Amino acid sequence: MKNPVTLPAFAAFALLSTVLLSGCAGPAAPVDVSTACASVSTTTSPPTCERSYDTGVAVRLPETATGVVGAVARGGEEFVTSTGARLKMSDSVRDRVLEGNAYASSIYQAQVSDGTVTSVTPVLTVPSGVALTRVLGGAVLVGEITPYAGGDVYDTAGSLPVVVTLDAAATGDLLHGTIANATSAVALSDGTCVPALAAAGSRNPLQGTFTSSLQLSRDPSMHTAFDDELVLHWADSSSGMGAGFFLSVATMMDADPLASTWEVGQHGNPVSGPGLVLQRSSAMVDTGRACS
Repeated sequence: MKNPVTLPAFAAFALLSTVLLSGCAGPAAPVDVSTACASVSTTTSPPTCERSYDTGVAVRLPETATGVVGAVARGGEEFVTSTGARLKMSDSVRDRVLEGNAYASSIYQAQVSDGTVTSVTPVLTVPSGVALTRVLGGAVLVGEITPYAGGDVYDTAGSLPVVVTLDAAATGDLLHGTIANATSAVALSDGTCVPALAAAGSRNPLQGTFTSSLQLSRDPSMHTAFDDELVLHWADSSSGMGAGFFLSVATMMDADPLASTWEVGQHGNPVSGPGLVLQRSSAMVDTGRACS
């Protein structure tokens, strides 16, 4: 029986270095995410971001000497790291983060080989309600809504001005809002006066289940993998949707900005409903000024 060969210490170190540099390192040390949010609960596994930072970057990830920390950007094409690097993901990683749509609420510690993320471990959960509150809470959205044309048909060639105000905080995973100019004109702090939709008479788009009350929710992979939509709920069975304002976890890292415009198309039953094109406004509703 042959005796085992013992490598000299320097040779063993050189061999270990070669293995590490080749990307075959062992599991990364756990990342400390206790200060990633203003309030983090460690009673869950992984820990949960209960409240993001109110100013600056909403979720602040630690840099780590082993692996990288980051999240999946909207649309699933890239993994965005805490340092701003944008990386491709291997097919196995894409499959892993799609399980239960975990990518839509997860921060990951990742291993990278040749510029591609090859494995991920969830280290922090960011609930939808926390994300909606931080990114869209208290926002004023302005734009256009399609008029009613009669017979459950909407005039896609026409438009009426609309103002949507959103609650300051989400309730669970829903952010409630109101069409502010549904029944009366609305003054904005930039001097704009937006007429009431009711003044459009028979062309008023708020008909039947389409009322001034609405709710927003995030719906990741709605129809296909990484088909990420922000949904506008009119009623239980009626909603509109659009991808432009879907906020990813990477958005909370200040690394995946929303589009400038949110185009909302009707989805669900009834299939015909008002469409909207909305932008976020820097102006606020001026309740102290009347307009008509």
